[in-house]
Amino acid sequence: MYVRISGRIRLNAHSLNAQGGGGTNYIEITKTKVTVKTGNGWAVVEVPAITGNMLKHWHFTGFVDYFKTTPYGMNLTERALRYNGTRFGQGETTATKANSATVQLNDEATIIGELADADVHGFLAPKTGVRRVALVKVPFILPAEDFIREVEGERLITAIKHNRVDVNESGAISSGNDTAQMLFSREYATGLYGFSIVLDLGLVGVPQSSPVKFEKNQLKPNIVIDPNERKARIESALKALVPMLSGYLGANLARSFPVFKVEELIAIASEEPIPALVHGFYNDYIEANKAIIKNARALGFNVKAFTYKVNLGEDVEATEVSSVEELVAELLNVEGGME
Repeated sequence: MYVRISGRIRLNAHSLNAQGGGGTNYIEITKTKVTVKTGNGWAVVEVPAITGNMLKHWHFTGFVDYFKTTPYGMNLTERALRYNGTRFGQGETTATKANSATVQLNDEATIIGELADADVHGFLAPKTGVRRVALVKVPFILPAEDFIREVEGERLITAIKHNRVDVNESGAISSGNDTAQMLFSREYATGLYGFSIVLDLGLVGVPQSSPVKFEKNQLKPNIVIDPNERKARIESALKALVPMLSGYLGANLARSFPVFKVEELIAIASEEPIPALVHGFYNDYIEANKAIIKNARALGFNVKAFTYKVNLGEDVEATEVSSVEELVAELLNVEGGME
């Protein structure tokens, strides 16, 4: 199954992606520049951002949490149990599994057959020259362009002063100690953000270097894992969306778990590769995605659509869901029907 999701979330007082601040008492939030269409033409604006790298890590974390509870949980790298993404060292020719078994890094089919995290989230083995593109792809989360225009001149980023104190055995703040009270400032951002997610789950268990095989006078997917394990990997990848889209992502969660709310989203699923949906950054993303769904169906794609607080109109069939959890449940039903 191939899944595409696009939508918008409201984030208040978040510090999900930090940059800089090394060796200083001021921690900056990640920023990037975006192009926004205005009444007078175009403007380039610096905005707070959450990187795709950050999002991919937190999907990876959720995937590992769900997959390790399945009967196939040992088919992970030992590093995955520490939430360390599938990175093989410059000189490595083998990898260690969660059960301490050794996997040769000689070919893609062997690697993805033995290691679910390498299958879903991709890998690079520099020494043997074998690689795989991740099946989960996530662009930056960015403030919506119409939101940027509406709040022009407002500060989206503020700095909050924090302190850490060191107490002695009696509970008093220590004196004469550098750690008695350390002051530092951290940036936080607020706004309406757009996001997009691509999950190429139809390629789970299928080597990208040899995706098809000839069997009984037909070309069929070259699936190199057990069908039940394949299902477990797909389901774990879908379930990993739930913590992500409830705010469980990013840095500084202990002190400032993000004030996070999904405002709206559109999701589509198909047995065949389909276009990515237009990113929720764009003010016309709903109309643009409505056109994508209609045109894909006109071309013969069997596209199932789902919406949350979005009306695609009577001419586009879609299932309305009441939450992210219901969306994932619906996608799991679709996955079961596509086997």
